Amino acid sequence: MPLRTISVVIADDHPVIQLAVKSTLSEIPNVRISATCSSGKELFAALETQQPDLIVTDFTMERSQGNDDGLRLIQRLRQSSPGTPIVVFTMLTNGGLLTRIQESGVAAIVGKNEEPAILRQMCIDAMSGHTQRLSPTISARMASAGALADGGTSPLSPKEIEVVRMFAAGSTITEIAGYLHRTLATVATQKRSAMRKLNITSNADLVTYARDNGLT
Repeated sequence: MPLRTISVVIADDHPVIQLAVKSTLSEIPNVRISATCSSGKELFAALETQQPDLIVTDFTMERSQGNDDGLRLIQRLRQSSPGTPIVVFTMLTNGGLLTRIQESGVAAIVGKNEEPAILRQMCIDAMSGHTQRLSPTISARMASAGALADGGTSPLSPKEIEVVRMFAAGSTITEIAGYLHRTLATVATQKRSAMRKLNITSNADLVTYARDNGLT
C-alpha cells in the first residue's frame, strides 16, 4: 500500500531560505511542498484552499497592511489551524521572546544556523506528534539566558516586547497601533514602560537594545 502524501506549507520572506527549506524537507519520503509563501498574508491565503500536515514558518517577516508576523502570526495560525503542527524557523536570539513562542504551543523551534538534518528531523517529529521540541541552538540560547528555568529573563511583558521589536524594525507608533489593533495611547504607554524598565532614555538606545538582545 503506498504511503500517504504529506503536505507542507513554507513561509519565509527570503527566497533563498524558502528554497533551502524546500530542498531540505523534500528529502523526507512522501513529502510534498504544497505552497511557499513570502508573508503572513500569503500564508493565510494558502491555508484557505488547503489543509497541510505541517506549517514551517519564519517568525520575523515583511510586515505591512494585511500582513502578520511575530507572536500575532503564531496566535492566528494556532486559532485557524489548531490541528496543524507549526515549526518556527528563526534567527531570534532573545531568550524571553523564544520562551513566548514556546508557550504559544508550537510543535518545534529551530534556529536558522542549524544543520539541515536537524530541521528535517524536527519536522518529522512534529508530524509524528512528538512532544514539543527545541533545536540544540535554540535550547542553548534559552538555557544561557535562564529562560528555561524561570520563564524568561526579559523584564518586558510580551506586549512590550512586540512593541519594541516592531519599533526597532522601523515601524512608527501609529503603524504599530494599527497593526496590533491597540490605541495609539496604549502603544505609546507600552513603549515608555519598556524604556523605563530598561533604563533607556533615547530611541536610538532602544533600537540598540533590541538588536543586541535578539529582538530584530
